[in-house]
Amino acid sequence: MPILKRDFLIGILVTAPAVTGFAARAAAQEQQGRFIGNVVARWNPDGREMTLTEPFEYIDPNGLSWKVPVGTSVDGASIPQIFWSLIGGPFDGMYRNASVVHDFYCQVRTRPYRNVHRVFREAMHTSGVPQSKSWLMYQAVNRFGPRWSDFKSDPKCQVIDADYDFDACSRNAAPPLPAAEVNRENLDSFIDDVEGNASPEDVMILRRALAEVR
Repeated sequence: MPILKRDFLIGILVTAPAVTGFAARAAAQEQQGRFIGNVVARWNPDGREMTLTEPFEYIDPNGLSWKVPVGTSVDGASIPQIFWSLIGGPFDGMYRNASVVHDFYCQVRTRPYRNVHRVFREAMHTSGVPQSKSWLMYQAVNRFGPRWSDFKSDPKCQVIDADYDFDACSRNAAPPLPAAEVNRENLDSFIDDVEGNASPEDVMILRRALAEVR
């Protein structure tokens, strides 16, 4: 075999794993989605809500944009409070970005609720939340979180830009359906359902929380 041809083939064999590894990492990053910007907000006087002062966006693993405009007020209420025991709080650490996206779309209800709950899980995963925890929190909002039978098609609420009227769009959103009550019976049933897939530590936290539910 000529030396030039042999060296060329060796170069391909050496380079191929590196190229393959880079492609795999790029594909994994794409599957996890990405955030554009940071959550920048001011706390409101009530000490409970915060209002975004800069736009924020999440691109989900399918390439769909989930924008959150300036003026959006969020308080983490789209996550049932009893499940805060698992994360410390909806705006703590790795959960903040996902919570802001979830809160906004639960208030304006411009997309199907199942999609909104699903993107909550995907955004947590993108932020680095372990899959077992993001799965468990998704199950929690899917069982006990907000839901609605329809979603708004008002063009003014679908286009999220600098002129977005958050107050009007949340006020005129599709009416919510009754949510499952977070009572002892329902929570006990939920824990039984997730116990086989959730971490033992998280199950223990939920059972301790259950003891406080009347």
